[in-house]
Amino acid sequence: MKINCLVIDDEPYAVNLLEEYISQVPYLHLLHKCYNALEALDYLKHARPDLIFLDINMPHLSGMQLATLLPSNQPFIFTTAYSEFAVDSYEKNAVDYLLKPITFERFLRAVNKVSALCTATDNQATTQPLTQKLFLKTGKAIVQLEYDDVLLIEGLKDYVVFHTKDARHVVYKRMKDLEETLPANFSRVHLSYIINRHHIRRIEDNHVFIGNERIPVSEKYREIFLSRINKGLL
Repeated sequence: MKINCLVIDDEPYAVNLLEEYISQVPYLHLLHKCYNALEALDYLKHARPDLIFLDINMPHLSGMQLATLLPSNQPFIFTTAYSEFAVDSYEKNAVDYLLKPITFERFLRAVNKVSALCTATDNQATTQPLTQKLFLKTGKAIVQLEYDDVLLIEGLKDYVVFHTKDARHVVYKRMKDLEETLPANFSRVHLSYIINRHHIRRIEDNHVFIGNERIPVSEKYREIFLSRINKGLL
């Protein structure tokens, strides 16, 4: 499987070095580069990298501060020229701590930890039956669905619509809040659409076809969505 990486560092030389190292590891793919934490926060609104390389000493917002804003299950590796942050880094649940100048051998040891974590997560996901259910409060009723029965989710201002093969369920909730709670097989492809990748019939001309629906894939979400599709491409 490919591990999609985001590099966050305000030093161009450090970014270039990590880019070079990533290119030499077959299972790594550089998804994006950010040169400060604020730029990264904006990018992370619509992207979910598998691994983040995070510099600590950056202007405006440090890597330590940014780490507290990441989802609890987001793997990241600190990169820094300052050894005194080592203890704090593990308190932030970093996978590893790379001290600059970073050697390729040390880089490999760190990313191998992440590879092992991703493999374990994938194995767990494939052995779990697709019976996870959710309850939707729609109107005066509460409806129970299995996640894998959901074809797609459509956003309508402060509401979302869960589309299944047989019905549509309207729920008062914001897309952003909902997106963070969904299983890994759901992907945001547009400001107004989250799709269940298990139900994709085909992808063509920047559109996803699910059931009888033709869903646009916007430029904002295209890169991260296609990177997940490419993991299973034959």
